[in-house]
Amino acid sequence: MNRFLALAFVALLAALDFAGWWWFNRPIPVELSFNEPFPSVSFAPFRRGQGPISKVYPTPAQIAEDMKSLVGVTKGVRTYTSLEGMDVVPQLGRELGIEVTHSAWLGQKKAVNDREVEALIQAANAYPDSIKRVIVGNEVLLRQDLPVDELIAYIRKVKAAVKQPVSYADVWAFWLKNPQVAKEVDFITIHILPYWEDEPIGVEGAAHHIVAITRRMAQEFGKPILIGEAGWPTRGRSRGPAVANMENGARFVRTLARVSKENGFDYNVVEAFDQPWKAFLEGTVGAKWGVVDEDRRVKFAMSGPVEPSPFWATHALWSVLIGSAAALFFLWRRPERYGLKDGLLVALLGQLAGLLALVLVRAAGEGFQNKGVPPCWDWAEKLMPLYGFGAITTSMLLLFHGRYRDIPPLEFLVPGIGITIFALARMTILGMSWEKAFAVGRLFGGSGFGPARQFTIGLLLSALVSPLSEAVALSGGDDFITSHPKFSDQLPLLIRALWENQEMLSWSAMLVLLILPYWAEWRLQSKSEFGRD
Repeated sequence: MNRFLALAFVALLAALDFAGWWWFNRPIPVELSFNEPFPSVSFAPFRRGQGPISKVYPTPAQIAEDMKSLVGVTKGVRTYTSLEGMDVVPQLGRELGIEVTHSAWLGQKKAVNDREVEALIQAANAYPDSIKRVIVGNEVLLRQDLPVDELIAYIRKVKAAVKQPVSYADVWAFWLKNPQVAKEVDFITIHILPYWEDEPIGVEGAAHHIVAITRRMAQEFGKPILIGEAGWPTRGRSRGPAVANMENGARFVRTLARVSKENGFDYNVVEAFDQPWKAFLEGTVGAKWGVVDEDRRVKFAMSGPVEPSPFWATHALWSVLIGSAAALFFLWRRPERYGLKDGLLVALLGQLAGLLALVLVRAAGEGFQNKGVPPCWDWAEKLMPLYGFGAITTSMLLLFHGRYRDIPPLEFLVPGIGITIFALARMTILGMSWEKAFAVGRLFGGSGFGPARQFTIGLLLSALVSPLSEAVALSGGDDFITSHPKFSDQLPLLIRALWENQEMLSWSAMLVLLILPYWAEWRLQSKSEFGRD
C-alpha cells in the first residue's frame, strides 16, 4: 500500500462520513404551514449560566433585547414570576405593543409567595394597558407545593386587588382533580403537553388531543379556556411514540396554531427561548422547548421544510477532520506496512470520534503493522470496563427513574460498533478466533479482565430490562391508573410500551453489542480453567 492509496482511503471514508451527516440532517418536508403571529408565548429569557437555581437572572438590557426580538412574532407574552428582574416586562410591553399575561410564582416558601403576589398586584394596577390578565401560581398542585386552600387564598387576594381577569395554571388533569379551584378564577388556564402525558401521545395525534381536551375542559367548567402551555421538545429522549426532534417540534407548533384558529382556541406556546438551566432538572429534553435556541437563533420557520440540525455541517466538518488526521497519522508514516484491508480499517476507525476511537485507530495501526502483536497499554484496557459499568448503571437509572434521563445510544457508538468492527477485522485479517479477537481484557495487549462473567450477565439483564423502563413508567402514572383501573385493560398498553420507543430499542441493541467483548473474555477464562486454551 502506498501513500496515494492511503490518502484515497481516508478521503473516501471522510466523504462517506460527511455524506452520512448530510443524509440524517437533510431538510424534512412538513406540509403544515401557519404564518401569523402567535397570540402569546412563554417568556423566561434566561441565557446560558442563568436560572432560578443559580439565582443569576437576566439583566434589564437582555430582557429588553429579547422582548424586541418577539415583535411581529407574537402578540403577547406570558411570564411566570413578577420578581427576578421580570418587573421590567410590563413597561416593555407598553412600549413595544406586546400584551402581557403577568404571573406570580408560588412555591413552598410563604415569604417568597407573599412578595410575588404583592409585586403582581402592584404591576397589574400600574400597567393596566399592557397587563391584560394575571395568573396566580403555576403547576402548584402538580408539584404539591401548597394545599388547595392556601392556593385559593392567594387567588382571592389577587382578585380583590386587581381589575384584570385572574386565573391559575396547571396541567389539565389537575383541574379535574381540584374542581373547587375553578370556582375561584375568571378563566381556566390549562397545560396540554402530549409529550409529557402519562400515556405519551405522538405528534400525529396532537391535533385530536388538543381539540378533545380543550372542549372537555370548556364543557366541564363553563368558563373561558386559555391553553397556557402547549409545545414540543426539539431534542432529548423519546417517550414511547412521542419523539423529541426538530421536525416534530415544528409540526406540533404549526398544528397547534392551525387547530386553535379553526376552533377559536386561545393559546400560549411554550416557549419562546430554550432554557439551559432546566437540563439540571429534566435532562436534555427539559432545556429544548423553545422556538428559539439559547443562542437566540430561530430553530424553524412556520412553513416549508425543517432541518433536523441546522448546524450539522460544522459538527460534521470537525468530526471528519479529526478522524482523518488520526488515520493519516499512522498510514502516512509507513504505508508499505499496511495491506488494503489494514488501511481501509484504520481509515474507517478514524471516523469514529472520541478517546476510545483514537485508541482503536492506534491499536489497529500498530497491531496490523506488527502482524497481530498489539501494543501493551494497561491504561487503555480500562476504557471498556468503564463503558460497561456506565451502560449497566444507565440502564438501571432508566428503569427506576428514567422520566428525565437521556437515552444514550450515540455516546456508546464507539464501544459498541467501533469495538465490533475492530474485533471482526482482527478475525478476518489476523485469523484470530472470535473469543481472542473480541475479549475485553486483551484488546490492547492486556492479560484479561477478571469480572467478565459479572459484566456479561449485567449487560444482558440491562438489554432485557431497558424496554421495561417504558412500561414501568407508564404503570406508575396516576392518570394511566385512573383511565385504566382494570389490569386487563392496562396489560395491552404495557406490552405495547415495550416496543413503541424506538430509541430505547436502539439502546438495547447497543447493549447487545457491548456484551460480546465481555462474553468472549468469559469464554476464554472458562476454556483456560478447564485446560482447553
